[in-house]
Amino acid sequence: MTFMYKPTLPKWNEDLAYLFGLLLGDGSLPLAKTIRPNGRRQTRYLIYFISNSLDFVNEVYIPLFQKLFSLTPKAILVKNKKNPLYNCRIESKMVYEFLRENGFTVGRKAKIASIPKIMPAQFRIYLLAGLLDTDGGKKGNGFGLSTASKYLAEFCIEIFQELQLKHHSCPWHYNDHIYHQIYVPKREMLKLLKAIPLKNKEKINFIETNTPQ
Repeated sequence: MTFMYKPTLPKWNEDLAYLFGLLLGDGSLPLAKTIRPNGRRQTRYLIYFISNSLDFVNEVYIPLFQKLFSLTPKAILVKNKKNPLYNCRIESKMVYEFLRENGFTVGRKAKIASIPKIMPAQFRIYLLAGLLDTDGGKKGNGFGLSTASKYLAEFCIEIFQELQLKHHSCPWHYNDHIYHQIYVPKREMLKLLKAIPLKNKEKINFIETNTPQ
């Protein structure tokens, strides 16, 4: 719990935009309530970040969260059927409301997640870096993003166009919804790496080792 601590609340900068990208990819601000001993329902202000890489959580996410908010999330091992996952979580009403007020989609965000409209344009590329460092990976014959949100797909395409990166967009229907896959081909991956400030060592290694020489 973090109600006893007062966090710092930053202004928009490269780090905050990158954090937004991480949370849009593998994070959430759930709409959660619990029952107190007196029977009353209590609103919870939980901030989750899910990752299968404890190194990424410890080396990137936690230090970044500390730098921005002066609070330290805790990584909890979550066991699933195949591989371990880590839920890096913290509870803070002030940070939760700060993220919501700055445009983060709360609740079930997969299909409706969007880019904060109040974010200054110069930080958009850092948000995309966070998004690719989480949801990015091998797509088609290259590297890119798969998403259920048309807003995130349009954002990714727009930035690729601004950077003059050749890319493919492959929407498909599943269960009455359109999903999106946007990726740059193999020969463009190093250009993407030079243009977008990725921090995830696994993503960087994939690009570096799979780009034709």
